[in-house]
This record gives sequence, C-alpha cells and structure tokens, in this order.
Amino acid sequence: MITDQQRRDRGLRTVAEILELAESGTVVLDPYSVLIGTAVVLGKENVLYPGVVIECAEDAECVLGDRNTLLPGTFIAVGPGGSVVIGDDGRIGEGGARIVAGGDEVSVGNRTRLSSGAVVVGPAELGDGCQILGQITAQDIVLAGGADHTHPDPDHRGAVLKGFGKARGVQLGVGEVVNGAGDFDDAPVERQRHYHPNAPHLSE
Repeated sequence: MITDQQRRDRGLRTVAEILELAESGTVVLDPYSVLIGTAVVLGKENVLYPGVVIECAEDAECVLGDRNTLLPGTFIAVGPGGSVVIGDDGRIGEGGARIVAGGDEVSVGNRTRLSSGAVVVGPAELGDGCQILGQITAQDIVLAGGADHTHPDPDHRGAVLKGFGKARGVQLGVGEVVNGAGDFDDAPVERQRHYHPNAPHLSE
C-alpha cells in the first residue's frame, strides 16, 4: 500500500501497526489520521485523538507513560539525539500543543496539562502537576512538581505558566505561577493562591 510505504519512509508506523496499538490497549479514535513513529514507546491505556502526531528519530528517545490523553493538535517531534519522556495521566493538546526536542531533553511529569497553543522546546523540565496554558513558547524552563490542578490547596500544586508570549530560562517553585503577556522576563512570579484566595490551607 502506497500510504504504508510513505509512512515507513518517514519512520512512522503503518495503519496496521497503529491498529495493533489499539488491540493492545491504546485508544486510537482515528487510526488513519494518527501518525506515530516506530521508535515511540507507549505505555498502557493512552488515548490518541484524531490528528495526533509523534515523530521520533531512530537514535532518539520518546516515551509516554500510562493513561495520557493526547487531543487534536498535539505534535511531538524528537530529533536525533533528543529525548522526550512523558509520565502518566497527562492531558496534552486541548486547543493545540507542541513538544520539540532536537538534541535536547524534555521531561514532563505525571498529571500535567499543556493546552491552548503551548509550545515546549528543549531543554525543559516540567514536574508532576505542572501546567502551561496559553500561546506560550517555553524553552530552557524548570517547573517544580507538586499536586495537580485539582488539588484544593494551590500552595501544593505544580508550577504554572499561563498567558501568552515567550518564556525562556524561567524557574518556578511549587505553588508558583507566572501570568505573562509577551516577554515573561517582565512578568512577576506570583503564588497561585493569588488567583484562588478562598482556597483552603492544607498541611502536607
């Protein structure tokens, strides 16, 4: 089949191989529009919506854990020598999201969210529960991990970037957020509690 050969030429799984993923527990809602590299390692019970693209060079690393949801507009590209490792229970691509690693590493923890046009460029480290929300191009960032966005106490949540613009070299601690509008260097680091003043104060 011409389509399968075109996929093989680009290091992508064939339609039949995508269907094999579905038979082994991956939820593939449209196997004909999903493009997954042959070097990509998928965990259990991931959900792939139509239009998801994950490209991975043969000498690169691209690993997804379990129960992640990748929505339409998710694009992950790992170039030669690069690495993208994503944990469990993440939600990526609501409104579009990209993760790009050339020869760099991108680490994404558990229960993270990337949405609304977020772009993560390696090197980057996102801990558990972290979020990037908005048309933000983030590179060389370190976001400290914590609880996810559903935790009642925002002081315990993973770090958050939101707004729009460029975030380069940003380092945030647990419970911190930057709400940027253009250059994130000019935006203050705030406590997430600032946006949730009535949230409870809970102990560890």
